[in-house]
Amino acid sequence: MSTWSSRDRLLAVLRRERPDHIPLLFNTFGFRPPLDVPWANQVDEARFWLARGVDDWLTLHIEQAFQPEVRVRRWEEAIPGERWPLMIAEYETPAGPLRQEVWRTDDWISPDWPGHKDGAPQVALLDDYNPPRSRKFAVQTEADVERVRYLFAEPSADAIARFRAHADHLAVQARELDVLLVGWGPGGGDLAVWLCGVEGMLLMAKERPAVFEALMEVIHAWDRRQSELLLDAGVDMVIRRGYYEGTSFWSPALFRRFFAPRIRELADLTHNAGRFLGYTMSVGYSALLEDLAEIGYDAHYLLDPIWQGRHIDLSRVRQAFAGKVAVIGGLNEPVTLEFGSREDIRQEARNAIGQLGPDGLALTPAEAIMASTPWTAIETLIEAWREMR
Repeated sequence: MSTWSSRDRLLAVLRRERPDHIPLLFNTFGFRPPLDVPWANQVDEARFWLARGVDDWLTLHIEQAFQPEVRVRRWEEAIPGERWPLMIAEYETPAGPLRQEVWRTDDWISPDWPGHKDGAPQVALLDDYNPPRSRKFAVQTEADVERVRYLFAEPSADAIARFRAHADHLAVQARELDVLLVGWGPGGGDLAVWLCGVEGMLLMAKERPAVFEALMEVIHAWDRRQSELLLDAGVDMVIRRGYYEGTSFWSPALFRRFFAPRIRELADLTHNAGRFLGYTMSVGYSALLEDLAEIGYDAHYLLDPIWQGRHIDLSRVRQAFAGKVAVIGGLNEPVTLEFGSREDIRQEARNAIGQLGPDGLALTPAEAIMASTPWTAIETLIEAWREMR
């Protein structure tokens, strides 16, 4: 029986080494565990997976803070002839107001989506629900970029003290479970999507690149500060979001201009602290493999083997990343786990291990295990992994 802990195993992966066996872990998002084993928090969840031989980690993040001068008003308006009410948020800053308008669609409250499970409907500045439902985005002009700076403030001393107390508590639990402590927060282009919308973001980058550069600097300053706080709290790895930075949206040239240097700076920051940087780009990475391999981050998290309905030749990923970037991914949730047969699931696990492993590989379905993911599919995957790992 292996004496490796989950922490040992995943640290080996992050170093692009070969652990005792290829790890498997699950990023759950709105997932409902079997009725006989409910969990109340991420520590309970980690115990659930570890008891089944599956790996896990504990996560930590920083709450966004507005500068004290910012005043926020929120209300709803019924628009004649429109199906849904309009939720409005106005952020009054010393440089002027920012305004958001988002339709409160019928699915705004959803038991399957964290942050939208219950409570009074309310629009937030940063929310994946906003882009497809927005009538007006907060950031559209150069003046808006100056105003949005006030919405990414240094946390107060009290907020930092609360964060550190929570981090210390989680660190103790991570040590008891012998798992990694991972910090989430830096968002890059994902924040730009939430602030500008997809079309607004892309048009700004192409037609007003200096304005977009200024916006990305506002975001990057916040990303840097979050990373510093997470590293100071003792996380083993910082994960920098990049879901909306692939070639589903951007040309390679624009990725190199706006995102690669900033990811590289965060990689240097984490490495100087003796820690690891993970980066998420689940799809749209194929044309960027050589660029990604040279940036200097340590693990490509939630790499999806399916894009636009086709399986990707993952051996190209291994060739580009070999010795430079670990992969935590290689499996697909929305197609394979949701609708695939047992053999589809087994074959995808076989492909991922054969084409990406065994060094520097941990398996996980991209992008997450959802409320709609069948438990039988998860059981099939665990069974296949145990045979092939």
